Amino acid sequence: MNFLGFNSPVIFIITTIILIILGPKRIEKGWLLFQRLLKFLLSDADNISKSKSNVKSLIDVNSEKIEVSEVKEELIEAKLEESELSEVKEEVKDVEVKKSKVSEVKEEVKDVKVKKSEVSEVKKGVKEAKVQNLKESQVKKNIKKAKVDESEIGVVKEEVLKSQLKDEKTRTKTKGKVNKETKG
Repeated sequence: MNFLGFNSPVIFIITTIILIILGPKRIEKGWLLFQRLLKFLLSDADNISKSKSNVKSLIDVNSEKIEVSEVKEELIEAKLEESELSEVKEEVKDVEVKKSKVSEVKEEVKDVKVKKSEVSEVKKGVKEAKVQNLKESQVKKNIKKAKVDESEIGVVKEEVLKSQLKDEKTRTKTKGKVNKETKG
């Protein structure tokens, strides 16, 4: 089928684009006007005067229906917004709960770090105590060695003294013999 030189698929595409541009409300108004035009064209002249009053009442009814539908749409949108707000509030509460949990975890981490530092300080103290114990044990060993050395020194001193006494005795004996020989 051709209309003004266009084939039917092109006509369909053009009408679809026009309807999309007009939007649903204008399409509805256009449909109502088209219905009235058909009624007018198909009716008698007597019915035209009656139809004018009917048309006015139909227009009023249709405009009221449109207003009612607009109000309903606004109510639906308001309900959707309220539900979205409640969802956002719930999400905010969840985020706050998560933040509190994160802060609790951070505090626990700080406590663990403090405990680790305390443990490291205790370990250092233990190491120092071990070093002191080792030093004390070495000092004790040195004292024992010194005592052993002192006892050995005492023994050596006694031996030296004994040897010195023997030397003196032998000297005195030899002096006495030398003196007797020189006197004699």
